[in-house]
Amino acid sequence: MRKVVLFLVTPLLLSFVFAACSNKVYTAKPAETAAINPTDYVPFSKDLKFRLEHDKADIRKVQFYLDKPLVLRNIGTSAGGAIKQGMITYDNVQDVTEITIPAYTPGVCERVRGDSLYISFDAPQNAFVFAAIYANEHFMLQGTNWYNGVTDVNYDGKIYKASCDGCGSAGEAKLLIKKSSAGNNAGGAPGGGKTLAGRKLN
Repeated sequence: MRKVVLFLVTPLLLSFVFAACSNKVYTAKPAETAAINPTDYVPFSKDLKFRLEHDKADIRKVQFYLDKPLVLRNIGTSAGGAIKQGMITYDNVQDVTEITIPAYTPGVCERVRGDSLYISFDAPQNAFVFAAIYANEHFMLQGTNWYNGVTDVNYDGKIYKASCDGCGSAGEAKLLIKKSSAGNNAGGAPGGGKTLAGRKLN
């Protein structure tokens, strides 16, 4: 009988220990997610960039945010690839590095080149290019070798495949700023104008 009691008590104790550990690991993440209100943000546009440049303001002092989650994957090279009995085999296991940039991750502009902004979300010099080119008013993620919404981007001296987690293409990811940073006219009429509310019949 004693053995049975110990057998039951041990799993219970282990479950409490793992539950306690998991709470410590994941407590901060839901709080951060709950604090984000998407209505507090607006896309950074060509018009806002023009206004900042006109006022001789330094765009590098603006706090930017990413509007959609990005996933970067780098697959290391493996030697000795061969096809045997219809299957692809490698002598070495492929080394896959995955980096996630959640939505609303803050970033800073390291430099401006024309209509391109180089935005870093972590260490200096690890910048991604966002540009408002062609008919785009907003600053979208730029890359090379686009295929099915996935693009090549340079990060930390390596080429990664960037995809959007939850949307069709990494090219949909754009820069946001807080509404207060855009001034009172963000998303409304240009400075000095007004928006008519309309008139109804009596």
